[in-house]
Amino acid sequence: MSDQTANSPSLSVRVIEVDVADEGAPRSSSAPQIIPTERTERVTPSEPAPVVVRDVRDARDQPRRRDRVMSFGLAGVAMLFAGWLVVDAVGWIVAAFERSVALGVLAATAVAAGVAGGGAVVARELTSLVRLKNVEAIHRRLADGQVLAIEGRKAIADVLSVVPREREIDAAIESFQRQVKLHHATAQQIEILSRTVMQPLDRRAEAHVRTAVLRAFGITAISPTGLTDAIFFLACGIRMVRSIAAAYGHRPTAATTIHLLRRLVIEAGKLGAVDIASSSLVQHLGGALTERLATSAADALYAAYRMARLGIIVMDLCRPIPFRDNEVPSVTSLVGNVLRRRSQAQPD
Repeated sequence: MSDQTANSPSLSVRVIEVDVADEGAPRSSSAPQIIPTERTERVTPSEPAPVVVRDVRDARDQPRRRDRVMSFGLAGVAMLFAGWLVVDAVGWIVAAFERSVALGVLAATAVAAGVAGGGAVVARELTSLVRLKNVEAIHRRLADGQVLAIEGRKAIADVLSVVPREREIDAAIESFQRQVKLHHATAQQIEILSRTVMQPLDRRAEAHVRTAVLRAFGITAISPTGLTDAIFFLACGIRMVRSIAAAYGHRPTAATTIHLLRRLVIEAGKLGAVDIASSSLVQHLGGALTERLATSAADALYAAYRMARLGIIVMDLCRPIPFRDNEVPSVTSLVGNVLRRRSQAQPD
């Protein structure tokens, strides 16, 4: 057996190439295909189902569940007062009948009228509150971004059912129905709806916000103490909330106003950083315009700025369709009207 070490090549690194099927490569997008069928009706494009990705923010955005103990306690207290009133009313009617029949009939009629009037008030409050909650539900559905075609059509129908029925709004609805087509996607239909039907309502709401801004500016400028500032600012804010709700077709009842004020406090609390920025802005304006504006005017300008911010928040709460980036009213334009009037009032 011969020695092969002399004839064998020296040891070195060798590269071995092996052809392997490219199974992990991404598939190329297939070209559109035409499949002949016997169907002759018009083809309506459908949107793909969105992929729902749930994260921690979804859990935070979901409304909190009511405490059952608190609900049970409130229901028990309500039943206590209702039973007390019923027993007192029955006793009063029986005592009136013991005196005379006419007096008993009069007492029964008074109780029936009171119950009917109270029931009408409660029904009106509940109806307005349920209507507002339906609008909030539509707002949350459309704020998700990706809405299925069926859900989008249902949401649009719900929006058209809650807007106020007036001549201007009816004309806007007819314009929307003329512009929207079957080939429009859900997002495009919502955009057309916001551009046609919501614009008249937005103009009305902005007019109420400007009025509230002007009132806050004027009252804060002439108010002698901080307590009166707070009282007048609160009164102007409540009046603005009721006016904006009425502009979007809501009934500004007590239950609706309280619900909007509660949500306004929650939403305004999220904008604490904006108030800090606005405070520095007002201080800058107060230093730059010292010769023209007094300190009270700078405080009034800050109050007007806060009122404008609150007005925009209330508009978004009452609006069935969320604001897009190019539709949000500008605080500068709302407060600028007050500044122009103030500048025109100053002597040269």
